[in-house]
Amino acid sequence: MRKVSLFIVVNAISLYIVSLLLNSVYISSFKSLIILTLIFGLLNLTIKPILKFFSFPITVLTLGLFSLIINGLVLKLAFSFVNGVYINSTLSAIGASILLSIVNSVLYSILD
Repeated sequence: MRKVSLFIVVNAISLYIVSLLLNSVYISSFKSLIILTLIFGLLNLTIKPILKFFSFPITVLTLGLFSLIINGLVLKLAFSFVNGVYINSTLSAIGASILLSIVNSVLYSILD
């Protein structure tokens, strides 16, 4: 239970920091942030492994860089499900996912 709580808190803080740092990402309220965090977590548990499995050959060919595109697509999909949040484009989603990974790593190293 502690891991799930830490996951929700760290991802919520990370998404909020990304929305502050990037003009292309907007989160209107705390409620939208929590819903986005939960949906993003569910998509990471369900859709992302399927996408990684089917895109394994191209990921190997690009030496793992295609996984950045997968992360961006999952983030863009999560933003499309929640009202009150938006991200401008898929390219913005890829950049936001890179920044989100960095912020998540820093926060996990601090809090864990």
